[in-house]
Amino acid sequence: MSAKPRMGLWGRGVVLGTAHEGVGGSASAEPTDAELTEERVAQLNGLGAKEAVESLDLVEAASQLPDLAEVTFPGPIAEAFFWSNDDILGIQGPVGSGKTTTLMKSRLRRAIEMPKSVIDGVRRYKLLFIRETYRQLWSTTIPSYLETFPRSMGTWSGGRGDPVTHKITFEDAWGPIEFTVEFMAFGDNIIASMRGVQTTDMVLNEMDTLPVEVLTVGIGRIDRWPARQHFEGLPPQLRSYGQIVGDFNAPDEENWTFTVFHNPEERKRMGEQLSAGLPEGAKAITIEFFNQPGYGEPGCENLQNLSPSYYARQIAANTLAGRGDMNDRLVYNKVTYLRVGDPVFKREFSPRVHVSSEPLKVIPGLPLLLGLDQGLFGAAVIAQRTGYFRWRILGELHFPRERLLATIFGQRLSALLEDRWPGLQVECAYGDMAGEHGSSLASDENETWNLLVGKTAGFRVRPQTIGTNRIQPRLEAVRAALEAPIEAGEPGLLIDPSCRFLRAGFLARYVWTDEVNSTGDKRKVPDKSFTEANVMDALQYLLLSGHDGMGQSPYVRRIPGNSPSRMMGHNGGPPMPGQETGGLTSGWDLLDPYGASA
Repeated sequence: MSAKPRMGLWGRGVVLGTAHEGVGGSASAEPTDAELTEERVAQLNGLGAKEAVESLDLVEAASQLPDLAEVTFPGPIAEAFFWSNDDILGIQGPVGSGKTTTLMKSRLRRAIEMPKSVIDGVRRYKLLFIRETYRQLWSTTIPSYLETFPRSMGTWSGGRGDPVTHKITFEDAWGPIEFTVEFMAFGDNIIASMRGVQTTDMVLNEMDTLPVEVLTVGIGRIDRWPARQHFEGLPPQLRSYGQIVGDFNAPDEENWTFTVFHNPEERKRMGEQLSAGLPEGAKAITIEFFNQPGYGEPGCENLQNLSPSYYARQIAANTLAGRGDMNDRLVYNKVTYLRVGDPVFKREFSPRVHVSSEPLKVIPGLPLLLGLDQGLFGAAVIAQRTGYFRWRILGELHFPRERLLATIFGQRLSALLEDRWPGLQVECAYGDMAGEHGSSLASDENETWNLLVGKTAGFRVRPQTIGTNRIQPRLEAVRAALEAPIEAGEPGLLIDPSCRFLRAGFLARYVWTDEVNSTGDKRKVPDKSFTEANVMDALQYLLLSGHDGMGQSPYVRRIPGNSPSRMMGHNGGPPMPGQETGGLTSGWDLLDPYGASA
């Protein structure tokens, strides 16, 4: 069943600047359907009463299609996204930026531009929405879709908890169009669920919540509808028509959407790899990314359609809940890390203070200092120390997906030092005391992890004995550096932006957990189940090297009245009677505060 929409209401098929064979474009004629023609009456006479009424309803329903000639966009980024025909396409923006609505409307444009069948002239466009569960489809994706394409526009089949199909059939000035939409959940097995799927385009709503396998498997499911014989004889560039498109908020840096879309070189490499097997003359596969400005940035989109307090309310609510990271992601559109608990250094660490806005430059002539954490998932932190214990963290080394023996880790550490800081001497490296235990994988029973790494990398690794490896002195060493007063414009700890494990640890993944001892007592300790803990440990061993044998912070010694000579008596003993030791004074006699005995 088909119906012709009122072209005057939704753009008369005008969607391209220039039209070409098989693709929708500017119509030379202006057909109208304001009244029934004789031909239309004859068609209705051949139908039963029910079919005739349904056909008439569709004439009105089809006029509800988005008016592509008059469509308004949230902003220039969303508009560029709307017109893109790249094979893999993503748009990122804050909540309320209009990205999802723009995505929905762009599907109608794609259907109109679909190459016509050489068999019957029909443009057959199929769109697949895919999520992990049907609950997700029905709670977010389907309601968003129905705002643009109401059920009444076509035939709707399927209910909650089941696959759904929506089929809209209409005509424009260039002929009939079949617009078919399917909603599917892949469940626990992506490959099995998508086996046999044939579609034109695929939508990955809230793309960052989906596993990367949806992309890698889905690329083989698009451009498979309709069957190839419908495009037989068309030029190569018209025989291929498929797209994977997704929208998402700012992702975690560990999320695959960050890797794919935020790295132009990675996008180019993936496109070239996917295009390698294409036939001669076929259009190369391209990957494009559109990133909308966050709230408060110039060019923030869709503000004209939001209430003045839309973002202010969200900022206040997230701030009250202690979730500043959610403001960064959902409001300011900043890539960050999703918290997995309460960060250990939540109060002391500030990325605006402690993470450099640009790569740190090496200070010539100043040696390198290293912190190491031993084990199969070993970690290293590389730094220079300037001024009065100003720690500049230049880099890190960690391989969370590989189990590395000490010699292999030492080789990779040596290669990193030579590649990024050639010619700089390593003054000392401080390692975990556990790294002094004999390695069961070493050829010599006296060889330890610290010894093997040091021997391979070409420097000595000293075990960090201050605090006897207790967690509290190590944490205090980091806190002291974070809270050190700023000198010469630099804080006590400044981290190069390339140190993603350290940044993730401070912001979101080095968190508190409860530890229960044998007597049932509970205490808070850092959670070691996340890989960032290894790099954080390496940093702790490094910073603890600036403390004295008693574990006292070097910054404390600079506080007036806290020098060692003021805190001890003659010959290093306790303070002698009458000796001023500094500290707080009340200004009156504590035993006679009102001077009664005077």
